[in-house]
Amino acid sequence: MKPNISSRRQIITIVLLLLAIGGGLVRWLTPSPSLIRDLGTLLLVLWLPIVGNIIAWLMARAHRPKVQQPGFSQDAGFVPSARVELTLFPAAVPAESRPVRAGFFPCIVVLGTEGFSALLEVPQSAEPVPEVPQALQIQFLRPELALPRLQLDREFTLLSGRKALGRGKLLDLTEA
Repeated sequence: MKPNISSRRQIITIVLLLLAIGGGLVRWLTPSPSLIRDLGTLLLVLWLPIVGNIIAWLMARAHRPKVQQPGFSQDAGFVPSARVELTLFPAAVPAESRPVRAGFFPCIVVLGTEGFSALLEVPQSAEPVPEVPQALQIQFLRPELALPRLQLDREFTLLSGRKALGRGKLLDLTEA
């Protein structure tokens, strides 16, 4: 999981760190009662609000789970769970008219309020076209959970990220 720290926030943190280091050097190198030494102290004080951010980052890093999130293994190979008929929605923007490319396409099958991670096998010669039904093989990450809920001819929605790509229905189960 990648940390969600904006580049602007990182730049501000680095600038304030450099100011604090500069303020420490000014305090160390100048005589005690002087205006320049007081400015060095002010530069050191500017760093204090960032300390809380660093502590929060360290705490989040310490509490981050060390277990890898479940997903499809690259070396496991494609094991189809079922055959589905997929009909892509027409795209509002022409550049998005063929969102499902040939190869293995990660997606989410949504039935009502439940979603199941899946992988579509799209043949090189048969990329889906919007509004044209096409039969494809699908592999579910957890077929024991998805297949009992996915009944024959029950319609589902196919998502990629948060975008709905099309509708589909189960044609038949593949024996593994």
